[in-house]
Amino acid sequence: MRAPQSPLSTRRMWLAAPPAFCLAASLVGVVGCKSNQHEDAKWMAPPKSYDPKGADLTFNTKNLDAFNTLSADERAAQLDAMKAAKGQFKGQGFYQRQEELTDKIDDRQYGKHDVWITVKDPVYLEITVEYHVFFDEPQLTGLASNTPVEFSGTFLDMIYEDQAKPRRMELKVKGDAINVMKD
Repeated sequence: MRAPQSPLSTRRMWLAAPPAFCLAASLVGVVGCKSNQHEDAKWMAPPKSYDPKGADLTFNTKNLDAFNTLSADERAAQLDAMKAAKGQFKGQGFYQRQEELTDKIDDRQYGKHDVWITVKDPVYLEITVEYHVFFDEPQLTGLASNTPVEFSGTFLDMIYEDQAKPRRMELKVKGDAINVMKD
């Protein structure tokens, strides 16, 4: 024998609810939503010195424009010259993560720790940039993702996908120094 149900049980209330009540209940969710058109909080903005497009960096907008117009042979010659210039590579971006590399990883030859740094917005046209900065010791331990950093070091290698959309550069650098950027 079943127990008698209350006349206002949840199931019966929704089944017997007038259409106006259902409409009002659904509009509460729509009206209560926030707009996607809000500004980022000022405390989350990168410091004023963060400028991967215009700062004096190895691959800022001006230098990337010049590199992009080179032929394949001229690009190879410029990359060789960059490899020979020890400690002259400079970059900025947002720290993503750090990985400790095992001996079985090919990039282990560059360093034991790989720091991933990305530039969120394209530096030139639609070209996106990602850095792998290698160090022998751990760097920026406990740093939150998306923290703006600047680094310097020696250029090692580049993967440039110039036929992809968007075009993409992955740069490998043997790091000399890395710092959190502050105002």
